[in-house]
Amino acid sequence: MKLFPRIFATFCAVIVCAIFVASSSFWLVQNTLAETRFKQQRNFEENLLSSTMNAFQARGDAGIREQLLEWGNSPGGENLYVITGDNKNDILGRPIDPEDIDKAHEFALSHPNSKLVQISYNSLGEEYLFMIRGWNHERTPRPPSPFFIPGLPIAPVWHEFIILSFIIIVGLLTAYILANNITQPIRVLWRGMDRLAHGNLQTRVSHQLSERRDELYSLAVQFDNMADKLQKLVEKERHLLHHVSHEMRSPLARMQAIIGLIQVQPQKQEQHLQRLESELGRMDLLVGELLTLSRLETSDLPITLEPLALVPVIKQIVEDNQAVAMQHQQTLSWQCDIPDTAMVKANESYLYRAFDNVVRNAINYSPDGSEIKIHLHEGGKQQWQVDISDNGPGVAENQLPHIFTAFYRADSSANKPGTGLGLALTKHIIDRHHGKIYADNQQPKGLSMHFLLPKFTPSRNRNRQKNKS
Repeated sequence: MKLFPRIFATFCAVIVCAIFVASSSFWLVQNTLAETRFKQQRNFEENLLSSTMNAFQARGDAGIREQLLEWGNSPGGENLYVITGDNKNDILGRPIDPEDIDKAHEFALSHPNSKLVQISYNSLGEEYLFMIRGWNHERTPRPPSPFFIPGLPIAPVWHEFIILSFIIIVGLLTAYILANNITQPIRVLWRGMDRLAHGNLQTRVSHQLSERRDELYSLAVQFDNMADKLQKLVEKERHLLHHVSHEMRSPLARMQAIIGLIQVQPQKQEQHLQRLESELGRMDLLVGELLTLSRLETSDLPITLEPLALVPVIKQIVEDNQAVAMQHQQTLSWQCDIPDTAMVKANESYLYRAFDNVVRNAINYSPDGSEIKIHLHEGGKQQWQVDISDNGPGVAENQLPHIFTAFYRADSSANKPGTGLGLALTKHIIDRHHGKIYADNQQPKGLSMHFLLPKFTPSRNRNRQKNKS
């Protein structure tokens, strides 16, 4: 059974039962109040009849008229009738059904102790019938139904049928509105999920529920966020696959050509094997960087961050790259304006790789005989800053925001070897260390990379742990 019929049936049953319970409770209360009022009125009427008979015994017809006129406008006083003699007329001339008089007379003769109907005689022996109209009713008459169709005389049973039909119709309509209000956004979400499952990654549903502003709308917003992230992930995977296939096609084609040359020129086998080894190394580097990038882009995969002294890491990078810089007659100089005890919370191997990528790029893009500067200083109260500057051609201003994108190659790097993944890896590493990296051009030429890493103070962290404990 689908959700809508179940919700509809539940709401319908609850609403109809609630209406019936409320109606029954109201009827019971009204009936109890009516019975109480009826008993009070009967007591009053009995006292009124007794008082009128006493007035009759004391003052005759004049006492009856005086008593009836005195009580005529009070509740219950209009129900007291006094029938005189055999003419069967009310002493005040009020109309009354002769059949009701005969029944009351017979009842009075058979029940002389009745408080509602009694017979008395005057001094001349004339008979007087004292009666309460409706004396034979033991409880208040059932009031007419409050629901009626104007101008159409119908029996009470039809009144009840109309009321019952009205209750059922109202219950069905209310249940339909409530059930549809709940299931309609669920149907919207279901259709959106179906389109998304069939490959339409541009599916969005929150705009269809924007007027609700409730939990179901929040669920639709979360669905759109999920679809947006899924679309970006698929597009990124397609982009990555495209570039990987492009980057791997070139070394594979060159390796095929080298194998062909080995077969044709066996005398140059050693030279061709060196070139083949170089191409294999390039492919190995590309695959390794792709795997590292994939691990870093998986945000659910944590990397271990431990307290680390920043200055020794930079010093080691400078020493490791001095030999490469000397091959190009370049100079690696560094200036440290922070204490040797400056700490960050980092993964040493990843952080080393991030700085090393940038230093090697600076060496590759700087002209022979130039100087590459590394400057360590405070980037603010809570950050350490590392600046790496070269004397290369720089990057066009409109291309600077894209240099940290995987496989993006600026115009100035068209003739330089590389995979296009180094800066993308560097940015992911710095992001995972809760830091920032950005680049700007120097004047008159060159490019500067700026690293910002949060400071780590062991003593403060220990104090925080003690306070928590």
